[in-house]
Amino acid sequence: MPRMLPRGLSSVMLLGCASAALVPAPSSRALLNPAWSALRPRGAKMSAAVQLEDIKAAPPPALTPFSLAEAVSIQGFPELPWRYALRNLVTDETFLEQGWARRPFKLKQEWEFAVNAYTMGDVERDVSMLPAQFVAHGMQWGNGIYNKPMDAGFSFEDVSRTMSGATVVMLNAGFIVPSLAKVSLATLEATRLPIWLNVYLTRPGLASSTQLHTDKQDVLVVQTTGRKRWRVYAPPEPAEAAELDPFARGKGTDQMDASKLKLLVDTVMAPGQVLYIPAAFPHETDTVGETVSEKESSVHLTIGIDTHLWGLSWAQARATALQRAGLPASLSDGASVNCLPLDRWSSLHSPLPVGFAAARYLSPLCHGDGGLSAARAEKALCAAISDELARRMAEAEPTRWGSAAAVLDAVPVSDVTKRMLEHHRAVLAQQTRMYLRAAHSAPRSSRDRAAAQAALFEDMDELDLSMSQLDAWGRGAEASQTPTAVAASPVGNSPAPAAKSGGFGAAAAPTRKAKGGKKKSKAR
Repeated sequence: MPRMLPRGLSSVMLLGCASAALVPAPSSRALLNPAWSALRPRGAKMSAAVQLEDIKAAPPPALTPFSLAEAVSIQGFPELPWRYALRNLVTDETFLEQGWARRPFKLKQEWEFAVNAYTMGDVERDVSMLPAQFVAHGMQWGNGIYNKPMDAGFSFEDVSRTMSGATVVMLNAGFIVPSLAKVSLATLEATRLPIWLNVYLTRPGLASSTQLHTDKQDVLVVQTTGRKRWRVYAPPEPAEAAELDPFARGKGTDQMDASKLKLLVDTVMAPGQVLYIPAAFPHETDTVGETVSEKESSVHLTIGIDTHLWGLSWAQARATALQRAGLPASLSDGASVNCLPLDRWSSLHSPLPVGFAAARYLSPLCHGDGGLSAARAEKALCAAISDELARRMAEAEPTRWGSAAAVLDAVPVSDVTKRMLEHHRAVLAQQTRMYLRAAHSAPRSSRDRAAAQAALFEDMDELDLSMSQLDAWGRGAEASQTPTAVAASPVGNSPAPAAKSGGFGAAAAPTRKAKGGKKKSKAR
């Protein structure tokens, strides 16, 4: 068995295939899937119809006194446009109501500041900063596709040679490369949610740069150089493969059939363009076709918004509440939650309204008589989340519960909500420290690089610890436990994926556990 990835967020990268003629890409058809329409709080009104694709988030290219002041102060990577655009996107009412966790779409507006924001020249400069296990490419093994890391002591020339037959991914690059750490930090500050950033490198002419698969993250794909074609599909019914993780389909030996799925988006990404893909929506990519440039390698940033990975979902809150009540996380008949119809499954497997998504639940406070405070807002948010969790649990299993009131009587929903908010803050605090350090302390020597990598692995273990402590609390343990002492609990008795995920869409089957290895599978 070849050495596989222990950690990271990587796409399912195929070995290069011979170029194949593609039908002309139709216009973007990112249609709303009714199964993903349960995120909006009950009773909230839809705003006037505005196309998601028409959202204008990027700042104007004209210089302002503030942008000039920042340029003089930083003399480096321009952070301000990223913060401006990301904040505007996630706080746009249309995005909140129609896009977030519901529907894939591509913005019509190009983010000019993203053009050439990260190039192959930057890769040549930075790739040696990453440990070998964080730089990987796809390979065939048996009946599956897995990510294979580079050998120790690899060089940019090794990366370039590997790109002749496969996509190469720089995993966890946002925690290491200063300019990418600034993009990650800007996204975290805009969303107030956990963030993970990878860089994908693909030569022109690959008929499959990633195979059809699903991921655990909601992602923003930002094309910086070259072009790449993306096809995004509506999620299949989880019950069609209930033994598999709907967030990790198409990985390892599992193969998805595009002919059985509804195509939502078929588009070629050019530099400066942005594509949003919710978690669990199948997608595949290539770099061939008449509309794809044959001159320049494709480089894109995949910015993962990690609510599901870190348990910030209704499904995790439900599982934790049931465990605290001494009940199994499975359905009442012992079946996996994957046996639920897609609409009920997706209602549970949507992100909790934390971070920027809490705004819609807190908006009534902004129309009151004043006296706003963080404590008052948290109390109101806890109450809203508790009621909403009880409602979703009752709707997912009406025979079991009958009503939301019955859920509230049977399980400690309020206690769980408070604990989830604490967990959210802990993960954010740890990631903020990681990105700040990476953004402002680039290693200048091999010794500095080794020290930075060691510190990163320790930080990743701290992140793992936050999740393990939440799992332990769900089972009744009040004291902190080390990550190795606690096995991660299942969310709704979800079965394990066909193969361990190396993260962000890659399947991995490591022969040994690397330091800092994530205990939970990652997708995308």
